[in-house]
Amino acid sequence: MPTATCQTCARPMRDKADFPRGNFSSEYCTDCLDARGILKSREQIRAQMIQLRITRNGMTEDEAAEQVDNLLRRLPAWSRPQAVTF
Repeated sequence: MPTATCQTCARPMRDKADFPRGNFSSEYCTDCLDARGILKSREQIRAQMIQLRITRNGMTEDEAAEQVDNLLRRLPAWSRPQAVTF
């Protein structure tokens, strides 16, 4: 299995289920695409990432938001147009 990193949330993609429709060349994980295969908005992905940090890491909302915002600024997908489908 190929290993990749989602360009929108930095999630490691290791298993077939991590790649949309099993497409190993995808730059985006299954969590970052909607049911139609369209990239979710930055705000939707941001909210998901914040919630994940709160539930998994026990962070406060402010701590999680700060960490997520710092990460999102560095991810390549947010410097490109969002009209991406798979």
